[in-house]
Formats: sequence, structure tokens, C-alpha cells
Amino acid sequence: MTLDSALQALEGTLRTSPPGVWVRHSVWGWPVLESLHFMGMSVLIGTIGLFDLRLLGFARGVPYAALHRLIPLGIAAYSLNLLTGLFFLSGMPDQYLWNPAFRFKVTFMAVAGLNVLFFYTRVFGRLQQLPPDSPPPLSARVAGAVSLTMWIGVMSAGRLLTFFRPPYV
Repeated sequence: MTLDSALQALEGTLRTSPPGVWVRHSVWGWPVLESLHFMGMSVLIGTIGLFDLRLLGFARGVPYAALHRLIPLGIAAYSLNLLTGLFFLSGMPDQYLWNPAFRFKVTFMAVAGLNVLFFYTRVFGRLQQLPPDSPPPLSARVAGAVSLTMWIGVMSAGRLLTFFRPPYV
């Protein structure tokens, strides 16, 4: 099975799924989902982004632990965005699966996820042992820079989705 045939099969499955049918036929479905998606991204970048900036060395007077307490809110916002994104994908799979901006967005999200894994397995334990106003170690700065770059990439690619939509056939 080729990638194209696998994507065509996935497109058909998503299009006929209950969420896909609902998104395409609901008057308010898409606008409500989009509003929730933008709110989720705002909360996500407001929490994760602040923590990333602290990892980069900004706001040294703010303890890491104080900003880290916001991370569960960022995870909830990410979950909301993942759910609403799956509804978008189900509703218009042809506009996403074949879209290079969507593929970049998914790639950025995957790298951000691997970066979280790196951060919590290699960096976070050492970070907790530092005095609250200490400068971040190089590994924390790298993790913060990668995270911030990937989330900016996710937002940029998400915005570019509308400009690279494949034409309807």
C-alpha cells in the first residue's frame, strides 16, 4: 500500500465518521470549534511560552516552580486543541491530509512532543535543584528554544493552512 492510497483510505474514513459528518453539516460547529481552537492556542502559548521564556533566561526573578505550576493549564489547552483539530481534520480531510502546511504543523507538534520528553527526562530534575533566581543551564535553554520555536511553527503552519489548500477535485 502506497502513502497516497493510505491517505485516500484515511480521508474516506474520516469524511464518513460521525464527527466529520457533524462538522460539515452543522451551522455552528466549525465557528465554535475554531473559536475554541484559538482560545486553546492562546492559553497554550501563554503558559508554555512563558515557561520557555524563563528557560531562555528571561524574568530570572520568577522562580521556575511558579511558572511550572501553569503547565497543567497548558496541557489542558493542548488537549482542547488536539480535540478540535481532530474535528477539523474529520470534517475536511481533503483540505488537511494533502496540505503541505498541515504536514509541517504535525511535524512541529511531533518535535515539540519529543522535546517535552527530553526536557522531563534529562533537564527538569536538575532544574528543580537550582536556586529560584539562577540562570538556566544550557540544556534548559536549548529545550526552551526548541519548544518556543516549534510552537511558533505550529501557529504559523496553522495559519498557512488556508493559503495552501488543495483545490477541490
